[in-house]
Amino acid sequence: MWKKSFCALVLIVLSGCGTMYSNEMFGKANTAGELESGYTYIPIDPFPVQTVPGDNCKDTGNSTPRQLLDALPDNAVRMLVEQFDSSGAVTYGASKAATKGGTYRVTVDYINADTINVPVWISKSMVNTKTGTYEPVYIFSQPSTDFIAESAIYEVTRDEPAIKDSFPIYAQFNIPVYVGVGLRVSANVYVTEANANISGIGIIGAEAEAQRLKGSLVVQTLGINGKSIAAALPIQSELNRTTAQNAIVAVGSIKALLYADETIKSPRVVGIYLPFPGGKSLVNAIISELSKKRVKWERPCLVTPKSS
Repeated sequence: MWKKSFCALVLIVLSGCGTMYSNEMFGKANTAGELESGYTYIPIDPFPVQTVPGDNCKDTGNSTPRQLLDALPDNAVRMLVEQFDSSGAVTYGASKAATKGGTYRVTVDYINADTINVPVWISKSMVNTKTGTYEPVYIFSQPSTDFIAESAIYEVTRDEPAIKDSFPIYAQFNIPVYVGVGLRVSANVYVTEANANISGIGIIGAEAEAQRLKGSLVVQTLGINGKSIAAALPIQSELNRTTAQNAIVAVGSIKALLYADETIKSPRVVGIYLPFPGGKSLVNAIISELSKKRVKWERPCLVTPKSS
């Protein structure tokens, strides 16, 4: 029963029906704190992890790795809206209405995942208007008139910097990283009429058919493969009401195949949670650092009692 209920909720957020569900249950940044702070889920192109035994796997004689889906404790449907300006900068957040002439990417993820915290050191530098050179600034400071507002660059490392390194200045943070499997539907849209509704994939398809926006649609699996999975994926990329509905149907079909024996499942890094304000340059720096060396995921074991 719970699987049917959860699947129904997945379809609600994909279609954009029901403001109560899409705003309050699926991670959209609606509170003033979220909107002002920049806290947000960032879906990323999946990459592999290094799987290591969990803490309860130490008794090797009586423990075996759990089935992958049993080892992933969380289910979530998360939505992100990215707005691109003319310079290529990206604003992350959540929105129902889009402005005419705006370019957006709307991504909805269904993920079976575990969350791990990865410690990183981050530095921020900006161009000084007087010297024309990059200078370190505190990552949370509001840029003063002494610095060019759009010049921020970031350096991210998982290796603790040497104390002698006074430039750039690093601060340590823990980045929540989502490891698991799932499904992703994303729409790249260009808005041709004011106040087009982009609150869900189904709504976006209807808006495209009404010629209030245009764009393309992508359905993607995250760590899931197999003959039945490939057969269920839609092949149309044009954005309209029909292709949006096909994408929603495909997500429901593939989700039903997750527990099938023939379905191949591999844990992947599918997203991160940005715990402080930052634009595309910061997100790219974090992703680049995470992808250099595989993130370690501790896979729990099923422990059986020792026979007496």
